[in-house]
Parts: sequence; structure tokens; C-alpha cells
Amino acid sequence: MSNSSAAGSSGGNNFPPILTNPFQKSGSEAVYDVSETENACVVRLDMPGCPDTDLVYWIEGINVHFFADEQTMPESDHAGRKYGGTMVFNPETYNVKDAEVKLLNGVLWINVPKIPGTNANINVIEQMIYF
Repeated sequence: MSNSSAAGSSGGNNFPPILTNPFQKSGSEAVYDVSETENACVVRLDMPGCPDTDLVYWIEGINVHFFADEQTMPESDHAGRKYGGTMVFNPETYNVKDAEVKLLNGVLWINVPKIPGTNANINVIEQMIYF
């Protein structure tokens, strides 16, 4: 199984550098990772504090749109963070209409199967993530 990765804090994007979490002891420090397996493109995106039931997503053509809100905590005057974005996948490589999207323990997982017979590296056309 091949496994390549494109971290959310690198590449040719115009995002400011991502600060590291001093409390994180191991694992990727990127806010999101895009990796490829033999059969799919897998996106992992941190959305801390967002309950699984708050995820709203839809697939539109070659786009996977997603939004979720962190719960508010009025007793600590915390309004909650809001997350959202769009991942755009190459339709010649990925079967976007069959994508699986789930939010588990504050981590969004997008699994987009490859079209059988294609042999391309990670080919996400565009990443638009709104925090």
C-alpha cells in the first residue's frame, strides 16, 4: 500500500505558518493532512470541540463542502469556534460522489475513493478551509 502525504502547513499555499500546539506530544502537527492510499485520498482535519452531530456537509460535483461549530460555553464567555471549507478533487482521479465524510472526536475524515485503473499521486485541485 502506497502512502504519501501533503501536510496542511506546507506546499504552495498562501496560508500563514501554523503554530504548534505545546500540549501535543506526538503525531502530525498540521491542522490538516491529505494522504493517499492504494484506493483513496484521505483528508484528516482537526476541528476540536465540534460535536459529531454538528457536522454539515454536502458533495457538489467535484467539491466536498463541510461546516461545524464548536459548542459555546457561556459560563466562560467562550462563543465557540466555527470551522468550514471546501476540498476540490480531480474528477479524472477520484470518484467524489462516493466520498465518505465523518466527524469523530473533533477530527473530520474525508475518504474519497480512486477511480479504478487510475494511478496518480495525491491530486486535490484546491483546498479552501475557513476557520
